Amino acid sequence: MTALTAAYTAAQAHRPATAYEFAAQAEEITHHLARRPDAAGPRRELTAAQCALYRIGIHRHLGDLDTALAHARRPRPTQLPTAERRARATTDTARALLDAGDAAAAFAQLRLVELAARHEARRPAVQALTARIAEQRPVLAGLVAYTRRTTAYPSSR
Repeated sequence: MTALTAAYTAAQAHRPATAYEFAAQAEEITHHLARRPDAAGPRRELTAAQCALYRIGIHRHLGDLDTALAHARRPRPTQLPTAERRARATTDTARALLDAGDAAAAFAQLRLVELAARHEARRPAVQALTARIAEQRPVLAGLVAYTRRTTAYPSSR
């Protein structure tokens, strides 16, 4: 997981060679762990699905949207260990889609964030993404209702 975090950080710093090197290292470790006979033990955090999830953001930050979206098609939601990870995958996919100019598909992904983990849809980063979609396509069906649901906090009564 440290190698994936380093890869993502390198991508944010626009250091592609370093990003790709760390991502490949994590994937190599994942393949090695998958071949081990004791791999049936407790669920590991480092999996091929986690690597694909990180690759979405890595390639998006490096401006390679086609590759980011190809990685977005790889992990199945059930392969990610938590609702928060599933929400992160759909959030990152929404970002890549929006960067590629497909606001409608990006919004469809945000709806999946809400289904995966409702509280994740209320994160400031997701709200900012929702606002970007609204700027580009303010009349998308369901967008106003989604925005209301995800910006309004339930009362504490």
